Amino acid sequence: MLRRTLQWMALCFGVVGLAVPSQAQFRFSAEALFMDRDSDGSAPVVAGPDAFSSGGNYDPQAGFRFTLGGSFDNYDVEFIASQFDDWDLSDTGTLANPLVFDETANNPVVVAIPPANTLAYVNSLFDAATSVDELTESERLQAGATYFSESSSRLQDYQINFGSNPNKYLWRFQVGWRHMRLNENSAVGIRGTFDALDTDDAAQAGDLGDDPNNALADGSITGAGFALVSGTNNGFDAAALGGAVAPDTLTIYNSSGTSNILNGVQLSGGYSLFPESLVSVDLIGRAGLFHNYSQGHFSEALIGSGNDDSIYQRTFSDNRNGVAYSTSLGAQASVPVTDYISLSLGYEVNYIGNVALAPSQSEGIATSPLGARRYRLRTSDSILYHGLNAGLKVVW
Repeated sequence: MLRRTLQWMALCFGVVGLAVPSQAQFRFSAEALFMDRDSDGSAPVVAGPDAFSSGGNYDPQAGFRFTLGGSFDNYDVEFIASQFDDWDLSDTGTLANPLVFDETANNPVVVAIPPANTLAYVNSLFDAATSVDELTESERLQAGATYFSESSSRLQDYQINFGSNPNKYLWRFQVGWRHMRLNENSAVGIRGTFDALDTDDAAQAGDLGDDPNNALADGSITGAGFALVSGTNNGFDAAALGGAVAPDTLTIYNSSGTSNILNGVQLSGGYSLFPESLVSVDLIGRAGLFHNYSQGHFSEALIGSGNDDSIYQRTFSDNRNGVAYSTSLGAQASVPVTDYISLSLGYEVNYIGNVALAPSQSEGIATSPLGARRYRLRTSDSILYHGLNAGLKVVW
């Protein structure tokens, strides 16, 4: 990607060089970016005494930005390319209480200290655990299940801006075209020992008065919309049944991904403070409106291990066209090293609204009036990234 960006900048430089008079002044800057990122794209995963969510504020990440510009007469044109690879976020933990799949989280017969944990989003596992064959049992992961949550996000940003000559005017105004790509991936896994207790007396498999089934049956799982993608179509057995190796270990695994392609116009403004002093300071602001073509998917999987190798999966996907917007504010100080070279240091805040973020796609699952599961890509999230930039600028 870095190589393609440099090639793109070189092409733009050649076009500018052919299009403007020989007395034009050119500039090129290379900057390192160090940005922290916040987002409202988090979503609850587990509700109850051990509640946790996916997504949130990402770890700081380094990126880069290249700017190529040319000024002539009263006018100026500049090309900007920047990229971040990748913002990352991860979390792990343990559920001290059981994770109940069905409607028995508050039933004191099967939950010693109600309420138990439950999945906090609309999910097909709930449909399987509340189907006709499962009504007499409380399906769950036993206490002590472990979980992980991880997300990654990548942003690419390209701009072309036309405006007033910054070498002649303290105030600077620009109109431009901007193209951004925001791609994300997210995954959550909860792993523990599967169990099924009778709802009337908490009997386990083999106990006196034990109700039949003692499992989350294959028919219940596929009836809820899952498809068997690997292993044996035998569902998952209660812990007391044991087996030749061990009880069934079940991993509830959800993954999601989103992409946003934004194209639109933006207005920029700037002002130069102390232009004649040793240290000059530029104030910069931008605001843009964009068409956003976004795509996303959300996948639910039940993965058996230990005494079971069954893997069931269900995937939803959607795409949407919408309107997104962005704003930016920043300040940058420059110190000349020679007549042609200067060093810069600045701070900026950037905001992008109405985009699809991967961690929150679980909230796009809903139930139709006829009881069918459906997925609507969620595109109402936003990101805020802010931090330092440091660079080198050459003029000629």
